Amino acid sequence: MRVPAPDPLAEALDRLIEQLSFDIHFQPLVAIDRAEIYGFEALTRAPADGPLHSPLVLFETAARLGRLVELEHLIVQRAIERFKALGLPGQLFLNVTADTLMGAREHAGLLAAELAELGLPTSRVVIELTETRPVEDLAQLDDALQALRERGFRVALDDLGEGFASLRRWMEMRPDFVKIDRHFIDGIAQEPLKQQFVRSIVEMAATSGCEVVAEGLEQEPDLDVLRRLGVTICQGYLFARPSATPRTSLSAQWSGRLAADAQPRLLQNDLALPVSQGTITSAAQLARRGLTVTAATNCRSIVDLFHGDEQLLAIPVLDDQQRPIGVLRSLHVLKRSTERYFMDIFDKRSCVELMDKSPLVFDVATPLRAMSDAMSNLDERLLIDGFIVTRDGAYFGAGRSSDLLKAVSDLQVHAARYANPLTLLPGNVPIDNHLDRLIEAGETFAAVVWDIDHFKPFNDVYGYRVGDDIIRLAARVLTHAADPQVDFVGHIGGDDFVMALTSPDWEARLQRICSAFDTGVRSFFSPEHLAAGGYVTLNRQNQPSFHPLPTFSAGAVLHLPGSFDGARALSAALAEPKRVAKGRAGGSRFFVDRRTPQRALLAA
Repeated sequence: MRVPAPDPLAEALDRLIEQLSFDIHFQPLVAIDRAEIYGFEALTRAPADGPLHSPLVLFETAARLGRLVELEHLIVQRAIERFKALGLPGQLFLNVTADTLMGAREHAGLLAAELAELGLPTSRVVIELTETRPVEDLAQLDDALQALRERGFRVALDDLGEGFASLRRWMEMRPDFVKIDRHFIDGIAQEPLKQQFVRSIVEMAATSGCEVVAEGLEQEPDLDVLRRLGVTICQGYLFARPSATPRTSLSAQWSGRLAADAQPRLLQNDLALPVSQGTITSAAQLARRGLTVTAATNCRSIVDLFHGDEQLLAIPVLDDQQRPIGVLRSLHVLKRSTERYFMDIFDKRSCVELMDKSPLVFDVATPLRAMSDAMSNLDERLLIDGFIVTRDGAYFGAGRSSDLLKAVSDLQVHAARYANPLTLLPGNVPIDNHLDRLIEAGETFAAVVWDIDHFKPFNDVYGYRVGDDIIRLAARVLTHAADPQVDFVGHIGGDDFVMALTSPDWEARLQRICSAFDTGVRSFFSPEHLAAGGYVTLNRQNQPSFHPLPTFSAGAVLHLPGSFDGARALSAALAEPKRVAKGRAGGSRFFVDRRTPQRALLAA
């Protein structure tokens, strides 16, 4: 009987797992808008003199031998212990594959318990889904991510644009962070196409309520471009290489440089002007009249057109009523034309043999947001071909993807000028504008004002940085509960938020917000304060005073057509139900004022 040859990689993996002979290095993520370290990513390093030194070889070997989940559990445990032992500040980013994430529902509780023993809140841990392996069961992945979020963990999508990562996965996961692959960051200062890509990512991140991290930053000119594009968190050799004993703060040189660069931007935001009338807001403004053909055009003519103009990327095909029935794509047509015998057979046949019968089509009135969402779900290979614009079903023009990305970016810049800098949610000006538009249109919607109870004592006990984290938690909870297609979430300032809910199940959404906040906020407290239900501080008379743990409360009014004259009157009516909600004891809660608007205003 033939004895199989020994597998040196398998033997090396056995020794590594048995002896735990791997090290954890940490690389900082830098908040360039605040000139400070935001957190650290934990990276695994196997022995330098062994065959598994390369992380790629290490994890591929573990996956091949069915020991990937076992290995990643050991790495996560070691990373958490080292992070705590080194006293590193900020967030801890942990890389795991989909294989490990699938079992998160069973292990999330154990991991949370281990963190509690080390005194590390789950709110400081970000689970990064690495895209080195495909996801076989999306439903199981969603279930696992929900289990992590219920325990207070946050989630990141790693290497956007690389491997199996896609914009569609982003939409499905709704991560708290999205990390752009280094390919799109390195050299971005010299490549406009990369800049367009990052602009679109930053805009979509603001819409979905997540933060963008630029990975692989190595050059200062790239840093300047990323700052202008709105990226606020960066990671790369420019700031620091991975280290087993990293610095706990930025060097004085970088701290001063980043702080100095941030100041002019703040002044520009203070002087920002409202959106101009020339701003692009719909598909009609992006449409250009261009070359079109009908089904009567033969394949030879189409091939000649594309050969004769290298700048021609796509040609719409119209029927007798000028309605688009397909699109001819340059790459597809020229590839087919080189196939053996193709032109001999199809030379004189209709060009419908070469066209895509499902082109991307928008009506002239389609808003940029809907167009951006549709483009995000499109196969990346088709993005270069653009889209068709119609009016009443007939051809109106064609648009380029690059123009759409620029228009979306410009709108985002305008929106950012009025956004709250902590959460990036719309601030007071867009809040009032949105409410006024709903009222003038005679819409039925629930207006809700939210406030974090007992927030100041919490800030005094745990510090303003953790206080900011709770405000961000509130923003995420509100954003996840709202339907982005019909609902609106705004941040007035501090710990105050506003929602305008057009969704018919708005009361159920308010219930989910209360439950999600009460679950998520627990990870911020020490075990002692959780057990006591609060903490004691000294009041202004230097006397001890007990304060309950923070909760979320809201007052709501259902707006019916004709109920209020404008946002100012509606805001006044919200004061009373908010006061009632805050006066009630218990966990997070809301109160709906169901009186007529006139009685509500008289009471206010």
